[in-house]
Amino acid sequence: MGLDVVDDRTTILIPAYNPDEKLLALLPRLRERFRHIVLVNDGSTTGKDVFERAVPLVDAILVHEKNRGKGAALKTGFAYIGDATDVITADADGQHTPEDIAKLADGLKSHRDGLVLGVRSFSGKVPLRSRFGNWWTRWFFFLMTGLMVRDTQTGLRGIPAALVPRVAKIPGERYEYEMAMLADSKRHPSRPLQVPIETVYLDENATSHFHPVLDAIRIYRSLFQFCISSVLSFLIDNGVFAAVIWVMAAKDTPRRDDVLVALVAARLISSHFNYFYNRFVVFRRGDVPRKGPHRSYYGYFGLVLAIGAASYALTEGCSALLDVRGVAITVVKIVADTVLFIASYLVQKKFIFARR
Repeated sequence: MGLDVVDDRTTILIPAYNPDEKLLALLPRLRERFRHIVLVNDGSTTGKDVFERAVPLVDAILVHEKNRGKGAALKTGFAYIGDATDVITADADGQHTPEDIAKLADGLKSHRDGLVLGVRSFSGKVPLRSRFGNWWTRWFFFLMTGLMVRDTQTGLRGIPAALVPRVAKIPGERYEYEMAMLADSKRHPSRPLQVPIETVYLDENATSHFHPVLDAIRIYRSLFQFCISSVLSFLIDNGVFAAVIWVMAAKDTPRRDDVLVALVAARLISSHFNYFYNRFVVFRRGDVPRKGPHRSYYGYFGLVLAIGAASYALTEGCSALLDVRGVAITVVKIVADTVLFIASYLVQKKFIFARR
């Protein structure tokens, strides 16, 4: 994009919390390239003079009386902009250069039905928490969604006008909202276009409001809770399974009956614990129906039957193939259930406990 051409088809949306002079240094350079800029003051307690000096450089400054989080600030901006223009979200701390923001605007010209992401290479002098945080979230995100995003923590994102209303409805108020936006992009007509950008960290990223531990817990809260639920259910399930196998083996009954009876008893007990834990704690679907079981009950136990059948087939087949007998069959079952873990989580999250 040439410097003599001002883009009027794109709005730059910048959420800001306690901004400093870096924001004021960025805005005039953006004005040379983009006609529309919107700031969101997310309940800042400092930087009042920064916002006052920014007034002539932007279209609007939207204000939250209290700090509500980056996700909430972006949603406020999306509601103001609507689908009138494409939107590029950028950070207020100087980590996104005007040149890189312009690259995303160029990407939006041809990529009209998916996100455009500015992805960093994380080469050179990068703070350890940023390098490590991006590495593990990138691979964890891939395991959960099947979508490989090289920079899951990037705040530089281009959103075509047609997708702005959809993106604005995604749940989340803080940094978990940006991760949810990436997960939702798997359902867009096109996968995200990933545009390489410069890796910029100022003062060891000291101005970042991202807290690796707390915000990681928010981002993956349901998955962490699901893991806890699964571990507890795992202990119950395999404890009951091993106990029944031990009792049945003492009576010298056929091994096929041992596996089937033990699996049914173990799954019956552990699945009820798992259902109520997932419903009330993991996915927070605690609303009580007026009559009969909760609608998720039937779906959940339909999944239990499917997963149980798959677990039985894998356990029985592999133990027979490997000639594993007695309590050692429990090890085969553990491996089989581990394979089925992710499938169970995704089905529960997307279908069984999904909010209407």
